[in-house]
Amino acid sequence: MDSSAYTWQALACTACDTPDARFVLGDSDRPEIFVCTRCPTYRDPNELATTLAPLQVLAVHNEALSIGTPRPPEGLTAYTKGIVELADIKGLRPMWRTGKARHELILSSAGPHGPSGCIVVGARTGKVLRGQITHGAGGSTTSVQGTNEVRTLLAALTQSACPPFCRASTVEACP
Repeated sequence: MDSSAYTWQALACTACDTPDARFVLGDSDRPEIFVCTRCPTYRDPNELATTLAPLQVLAVHNEALSIGTPRPPEGLTAYTKGIVELADIKGLRPMWRTGKARHELILSSAGPHGPSGCIVVGARTGKVLRGQITHGAGGSTTSVQGTNEVRTLLAALTQSACPPFCRASTVEACP
């Protein structure tokens, strides 16, 4: 894994809520876990990995447990950057998959009943080419062409309230 291809953020401790608290490798009794530097909280990296967005990675970076997010590609237009921000505001956790001819912005809600999809961006131009959104697990799919249509599609979405690991059988039954 090329660590320079990611933006790294140390995993914060939610138990003590101290800004400088970090998770570091455990002691000799349990070296497979990570412990907080400020409180007695510990975390299992296998459990944490299940909460990551697609394409995110979990690794030790600068001696602390960190989440790596793929870096955005170079040369995006201001309008494309605005669409990425809109996807983030809508809770779609945008992640980049870069390529030579095109880049894909992978979108996924935290829970299984939220919208997910992909936006294709031209690698040479940095412009949005098309997008596709699936409305919840097993839901309908909407595909659009062009920057304005993709922005309109994202703007019409409501942020999903479906929590991670939701076990409801349908979107309506989701808490």
